[in-house]
Amino acid sequence: MKNVLFFTIYILFFAVLSSLIFSLLYMQFDEQPILALNKAIKYGAILLCAIFIVPTLKIKSLYNKQILGYLEPKSEFIHNIVKGFYLSLILLFPLLLLFNLTGIRNINTNIDIFNIYFLYSILFALFISFIISIIEESFFRGILIQKNKNRKVSLTINIVLFSSLIYSLFHFIKIPLIIEDEILWSTGLSELFDVFFNFHKLVLIDSAVTLLIFGIFLGVIRTYYNTISYGIGIHAGFVFTIKIYKQNSLVNFESDYNFLLSSYDHFTGHLATAWIATLLFIYIIYLYKKNRNNP
Repeated sequence: MKNVLFFTIYILFFAVLSSLIFSLLYMQFDEQPILALNKAIKYGAILLCAIFIVPTLKIKSLYNKQILGYLEPKSEFIHNIVKGFYLSLILLFPLLLLFNLTGIRNINTNIDIFNIYFLYSILFALFISFIISIIEESFFRGILIQKNKNRKVSLTINIVLFSSLIYSLFHFIKIPLIIEDEILWSTGLSELFDVFFNFHKLVLIDSAVTLLIFGIFLGVIRTYYNTISYGIGIHAGFVFTIKIYKQNSLVNFESDYNFLLSSYDHFTGHLATAWIATLLFIYIIYLYKKNRNNP
């Protein structure tokens, strides 16, 4: 619990620091304030965390690759990531099919797959998906769910649930669009604090539940295999598929089943929750039978 508190404070500190530093830097450019501040906070926080995360882990004596889920040799680790990625594409296909059958989202049939911009979008989505999955899995399933053979089952369940809850809520920490004509040195700080003070207004329950179930699914995989390699691959595959699908389909707001989609991102929601919960239930049954046959 002390480690969780430390890294929560750590991330908040660098988010605040990046808000201040990059707001000052972007004030020097003739870029629109809305785009400048949001890019400053988004990329600044990622940059500073990436620079300082490993030294901080070493200082706190927490930098143990095997404990954090980097269990296998590099070649096997990458192989498992690829396996998880392809598996996620298969697991998500029925959900995409359900979207199509219910008419919730309509696929653009005029897609030119040989268009250079379409190929660029594929490569960019692939790159972003792996960056996101590596960062998030390293923290939410690596740091928050550390390997411990002596830990009680009930405690492990609580840790998986807690890390999944934090993972779910994390997605709703977003800086809103700024409409002011001028960015001051304190603009980033004031907007960041405003987000946290009004956080309860930003959370959409239907989407949060989807993310919670998905976090539990990844947490169970991490706990069983003691590695985050499969989780990185599955997470990246989910993000990649969602990005490409959303780019090449439109929401049908006239559908009778539109309530099954969350207004948060028009992908998560009741239907996605039901499907991921089904996958989680099937996987838990599989693990139970496997452990019973091989005690």
